[in-house]
Parts: sequence; C-alpha cells; structure tokens
Amino acid sequence: MRQLLPILLSFYILSCGVNLSAQEIIAETGSYGIDRKNKIIVWHVANLDSILSLNKKVTSLKFNETFTLKDASKKLSYTDAHRVTNDESYVLYITKTPLVHITIDTSAINRNAKIPGYFTFFSGSEYVESTMGVRHRGNLSLTFPKKSFDLEFWTDTIAKQKKNIKFKGMRSDDDWILDGMYNEPLRLRSHIATNIWSKIHKPYYAQKEPKGKSGFEVKYVEVFKNNEYYGIYQFSESIDRKQLQIKKHEENTIYGELYKANSYEGGPAFIKAPSSFNNLFPHWNGWLTRYPFIDYKSDWENLSKFENLVVNGTDEAFSKNIENTIHISNTIDYYLFVNMLRATDNLGKNYYLGKYDKGEPYFFIPWDLDGVLGIIQDGKRERTTNNILGNGLFERLIEINPNGYKGKVKARWAALRANEFSNEALLSRINKIYTAFTKDKVYEREQLVWQNKLNEVSNEAHYAYLTKWLEDRLLYLDAHFKAL
Repeated sequence: MRQLLPILLSFYILSCGVNLSAQEIIAETGSYGIDRKNKIIVWHVANLDSILSLNKKVTSLKFNETFTLKDASKKLSYTDAHRVTNDESYVLYITKTPLVHITIDTSAINRNAKIPGYFTFFSGSEYVESTMGVRHRGNLSLTFPKKSFDLEFWTDTIAKQKKNIKFKGMRSDDDWILDGMYNEPLRLRSHIATNIWSKIHKPYYAQKEPKGKSGFEVKYVEVFKNNEYYGIYQFSESIDRKQLQIKKHEENTIYGELYKANSYEGGPAFIKAPSSFNNLFPHWNGWLTRYPFIDYKSDWENLSKFENLVVNGTDEAFSKNIENTIHISNTIDYYLFVNMLRATDNLGKNYYLGKYDKGEPYFFIPWDLDGVLGIIQDGKRERTTNNILGNGLFERLIEINPNGYKGKVKARWAALRANEFSNEALLSRINKIYTAFTKDKVYEREQLVWQNKLNEVSNEAHYAYLTKWLEDRLLYLDAHFKAL
C-alpha cells in the first residue's frame, strides 16, 4: 500500500491539471491560455488547494515557458490576480471554469457555411480536442463584436464527417453552441433561465423516454480564440429530435415532429393561419422544419391544422379540440415561465414546437433566453413589470377557459411560487453566479477585453437593477394570477 500511495498521489495531481517540480508548477497542455495582446494568462485548475498543500512556496509556473511570480510570498488563489513575468509582465488568473480554445480563420468565417477549425476543452481531468466546422450564429448578435459560434465536430477537415463528443453532465453529440452573451451585462440571465426551465418542467412522456429532455444543458466556459482571451461563454447543447427523444419517422410515415419558431411572420404568435402551404419548402408562416425533412420535403399538414384551430376555429371547436392538439400542462408551464422572466422575444419567435409521436399533442421548448429579467434582446433595460405577455394561443385559452384552464394556471403559479419561482430560490440563483463571478474575478477579466456600452454602469448597479426588477415583477404577477 505504501508503494501505491505515490502513484495515486501523482495521478490525483495530474487530474488537477498540473505536474509539480520543486518550486515550479508545470501546467498541463490545454489547461491554460496566454493572451500576448492583452497580457493575460488564464489557467484552469479544478482543485487549487490540493496543489498548494503539496507545494507551499511556489516561485514560478511553466506554461510552455517559465513565468516567475513577482510576489512569491502571496498564496495562489482563484480570487486574486497574480503578477507574473518572463521577458514581459502578465496578469495571471486562476479559474475553476472549464477552458476552451478555438482556432479559426477569422477572415473566412461567416454566418452561413461552416469553415474548418480546431477545438480544445479542459476541465479537471477532462480533456477534449477535435477538428471542427464553425460558423458565426445569431441575428442581432452578429452585430456584436463578441461573436457567438455554432460548432460541429468532424473526424477531419477533408471528409468532414460528423463526430459525437461527450462532455461531463451533457449529452454525446456533434452539434454545440458557444454563446458570447455580449448583450447581457451580468452574463447570467440566459444561464439562469435555461436551468429554471429544466428544473420546473419534464417531458410528459418521460416514463417512455427517460433520456428525453425538456430543454438543453448549459455550462460556463472561458474561451481563447486564436490564443486571444475572449471571455466567458455559455457552452450549450442544441435542440433536435435526439435531445427530445421524439419518435423517428419510418420511410414516409411521420411520427414525431419538430419546428422552430423562426421569424415574426404570424405563425409562431398564432395570429395568422394561411389556408395553403407548400411541402417543398422548409419555411412556412414563420416556422422552420427541423424534423422530419424527408427527401428534402416538409410536412406542414398537422401544424397547419393546429394554427387554423387557434386562429380561425369557432369557440366550440377550440374548446373541444385544443387539449388534444397542445399539451396543456406544458403550455401552462411555458406561459408562466415566459411571464415570470418577461421574455418578450419568446412568444412569436425563439422557441420550438415539438410532437412526441403521431396523434400526440404539440409542446413548447424554450430557446434563446437572453432578453429576459428586465432587459430586451439588444441588452437595453426595459423597466416594465406590470403587464402580461401572451400571443394568439395563450390569449384565447384565457378568454375561452376550456375545462377550467384559468384555474389550472392559477394553481400552477401558486405551486411554482412556493418552490422554484419563490423570491428566495430565484435570488439564490442570481446571487450564486454574481458572487462567484465577482469574487473569482470573472467580471474583471471579461471587462478587460469587452468594454462595451453596457459596462458604463457598474456591476453593482446592474445587480441592484436586476433584483429590484424581479421583486417588482413577482409582486405584480402574484396579484394578477390571484385575481384570475
């Protein structure tokens, strides 16, 4: 056993991303990035205390080349910025957040076709490297200097065959997103909203499909692009058939369906229902077919009938058929979720509509949750707290009240307010990220490289605005749903 201990100890140290050699710590490949333009080094260490307990007097660190600590008496920590030097002076930040490197041709990248690139990911003992295809993503976000990226992992840059990669706590897949969150001053609204939805809502068919998700997983990463620090990003899964575990089609027989609310053309807001459609096109009435797309053809028949029922159906037909067409519990959760967040951009666009199987009802899946909790999609504050968001479907459900719909909404709001929508639960989520990002200097290094107009207001002021807005919003919603 005594002979085994040094081996186990060495393995544990390596799993933290370092080797130890006398007074020098040698960082593992992929665990750090050196930004020579901004003179920043960011180093991921999963458990810094374990390293320091074995080497208490660190004088230098090796990141390919040796950097000397200017103040060797100062203990390395996540909460301090450390001055290091070789021929030049750098600021060293130590982070618990996974570290991502992307290498791309910035002159060739655009929002359309994916170009070849290279990707690495380091988190504790987890190291991933791969060739990838990459493009810019978004609409409004394309105007931001801090870009977001769609990633697709490939076996190589010639064949470009898709390759699935598994990340801890997330799925195995080839398709991933890096969201820069440039429009969100505290870099936490989308992350919190996404996790709340996954907490409050599970697929109604979960017993049949235990791997099915109601949304998507996200995690924070810090990104270097072409060896330049690019700040904090949200790394996320995509929404697709596999994520939701909806039924595959068999030859020309369609079972599960998936559509993206893609543009403000009236369909996703349920205010427009054209009488005709053309299956030769992937777009119709503001929707985009995501699944199935058989022989380059869509099938809009079921969705067209749903739209027509909501927009043009008689009150009697609506009351009789709506619960067979849309899953009511899911609809209520989405309605309350969007209103709690005041997600103004997620009722006529920026969501998915799925169908698990043939003959089953549709259900909502949220997407792009950035313009929430007191800001709109460009990041500007919208202080309104005293209104109710809706669209043609939600408003008609409230107006006609089929099978006591309003009572169900009222009861579900009360249940959520006692749990995930409570002031304590929501503020705890905000405080956890805000405190960690402040204490561990994530905000400090983010704002070293992204001095946008949103940073003209202090983080403390952004935080005070967010918490006050949320408290006012919840007070208004409590009164509204109590009186429903």
